[in-house]
Amino acid sequence: MKLNPQQAPLYGECLLTVQLCEEECVEDEEDVEFYLLFAGSTQRHISSTLKVSHVTLQAVCPAHDQSETVRVTLCQARPGGSVDPVAEERFQFVQDLALDMAQFLVNTVGKKEGALLLDECQIPLKECERLDDALALALRHLPLPAGWSVLGTDWDTGTCTGLRIEPGPQDTLLHFAAKRGLRKVALFLLQQPGGREALRLPNKQGRTPARVAQKKGHTQLQKLLTEVDKLPELETKTS
Repeated sequence: MKLNPQQAPLYGECLLTVQLCEEECVEDEEDVEFYLLFAGSTQRHISSTLKVSHVTLQAVCPAHDQSETVRVTLCQARPGGSVDPVAEERFQFVQDLALDMAQFLVNTVGKKEGALLLDECQIPLKECERLDDALALALRHLPLPAGWSVLGTDWDTGTCTGLRIEPGPQDTLLHFAAKRGLRKVALFLLQQPGGREALRLPNKQGRTPARVAQKKGHTQLQKLLTEVDKLPELETKTS
């Protein structure tokens, strides 16, 4: 068995191709199903596979909790409940640039120097399109700190007493996503505490995220940010 690729980011979700050797193939038995069992030091995962041909399988890589090399076992399940290991291979989970960037973005929320650093992130347009998928997955994979919101950890501290600290003009993560056309990242942020409030918040140039997206020519993202209340499937998480 050969796996391609042989490594994946911690947030997973990439397509794995499994190439079988001749002795591992089951050409005549249509009811045989293959599964991949990922065994790490603290977590195990199982993924079903799609049979592309008698020598090729495909699977979606699971997410994992830490950077390490894991053991991947290909198992075949026959009608009647018989499950047998077929082959074994090593596979590596790594922390990639998107996950590093997601951690940086989460940690800079509400910090004055964070807005300056975000504004200096010059990312080419083609890279932004590719980054949108990876960064959104990485953000969903990260465990967010207790009390975290798109507007900072201090924004909601007065909720218990009926008071709320109203932030002044600032560049939020939603402005960051709007400037670079990161639609999937914006969708994630809108589901977090403070996301809807960030929609109405202008930056120091007086522009809301929707206005920033419009100025940069990101039409689809601008539409999302202006019509977000019409999307019933977009549920905001409570803190």
